[in-house]
Amino acid sequence: MWMSDIDECKQTGACPELSHCFNTAGSFHCDCWGGYHYNGTRCEDINECSVGNFTCPDNSTCHNKEGGYNCSCNSGFLYSNNSLCLDVDECATGKAECPNASNCQNTAGWYFCECWDGYAGNQTVCEDVDECLNNSTCSDHSVCVNTEGSFLCLCDHGFSSNGTSSTRCEDIDECSHPEFGPLCTHGTCINTAGSFYCACHKGFWSSHTSCLDIDECEKNESICQPHSTCVNIPGSYECNCNLGYTGNGTYCKDIDECSKSPLRCHKSSQCINTPGSYVCVCAAGLIALGSLCVDLDECQSNRGGCHPAATCYNSAGGFQCQCGNGWDASTRNGHGMDGCLPLFTF
Repeated sequence: MWMSDIDECKQTGACPELSHCFNTAGSFHCDCWGGYHYNGTRCEDINECSVGNFTCPDNSTCHNKEGGYNCSCNSGFLYSNNSLCLDVDECATGKAECPNASNCQNTAGWYFCECWDGYAGNQTVCEDVDECLNNSTCSDHSVCVNTEGSFLCLCDHGFSSNGTSSTRCEDIDECSHPEFGPLCTHGTCINTAGSFYCACHKGFWSSHTSCLDIDECEKNESICQPHSTCVNIPGSYECNCNLGYTGNGTYCKDIDECSKSPLRCHKSSQCINTPGSYVCVCAAGLIALGSLCVDLDECQSNRGGCHPAATCYNSAGGFQCQCGNGWDASTRNGHGMDGCLPLFTF
């Protein structure tokens, strides 16, 4: 008797869910769907991500799902060409958020913010570093001045970096430096650390940076002999005889102007020598008018002091009191109240 095969797969419940039923001669078998495996009672999902049975590109993460898995690019990467996860350059695309005074540095999947030299901080702020708080930032003989992102070393007065280093200050030899020109005129320039001083020649005094003339005349008023005048000159002094004296300044002798020039005075006067000069004395009855001797009209002043009964007569260099009629001159020749005597007495 011929018997036909029974197709068990057509019967309900022959295989568990999530599986395929395959009929065979006299039997059948069940195969779980792809991504599932039989655990003896049912088909359950295979976690490919945990068992390592997956293929994802670099820089991506495996995510399990029912009956399979998928791959998603990690943060900072972008899926490309359906097979690659390429790095996103946040610095180039402007997605990076870096603070002021910093540079954006791209990395695989992310970026970081690097503060500029002279600044310090984190991803959110970069602040200026005050290098001057470190006493060793600048060399000796300089002052540290903090600036944004940097600092300056300013050399003290009398020191210079000389172009060799921004932080090393060396003494300037002012005495030999052409920029300063000739120093210490009337003396010798002596260089010191950060400065110089002048060793001055005789007759000069040092103000430290220059040589100033000593005014010997002001310092010692009696430095010259009598009848001479002290004249200050650079580095010394001279004694010059005063007007009316002759000599070398050390010794001054009076000049007798009257003996040297008899015509120095008016013909009607007498030359009289005085210390350092002379005077012209007009003869009696004459008065000086500038360099001239002119007659003095004594009669103009109180009638020359004649007696009331007398008449005053002026003459060159003198005058006369002449008693009038009825009067006779006394021994005083008409001068004064008793200069004339009456001829008749009643």
